[in-house]
Amino acid sequence: MEAGRTSLSITPRIDADDSRGIHNLVIFCFDLTLAVLAHRHGRGPDFLIHDSHLYDGVDERQVARALALAAEVTEEEHMQYIVILNTDTLSTAAQRGFNPEPHIRSPRLTDDEEGGLFGFRFKAAGKA
Repeated sequence: MEAGRTSLSITPRIDADDSRGIHNLVIFCFDLTLAVLAHRHGRGPDFLIHDSHLYDGVDERQVARALALAAEVTEEEHMQYIVILNTDTLSTAAQRGFNPEPHIRSPRLTDDEEGGLFGFRFKAAGKA
């Protein structure tokens, strides 16, 4: 970390951070920390959102632990952690010890024949 006259330059780092998965978890930790600090000081929203790309290349056990940590921290801080995940990633996290059921909110979006987006049904290309 370097302090300038008007800003801070922060470079989060974990030893052996040469893999994409570890780099993504550094981003996760950094985002969660900043979200909590901003929320505590009334300078940020009461939620944090991550897309599934953040968990690309992350070990299955670490995905489960990150989701559990986010759930625990945001509950304690009266915040929300919103994450968009593929069902296979969520299933794997559940197999590794994370119980997603208390945290899933409706609507649960799927891409199967019964799925949709906010009540709208979409027809697959080429299907009548």
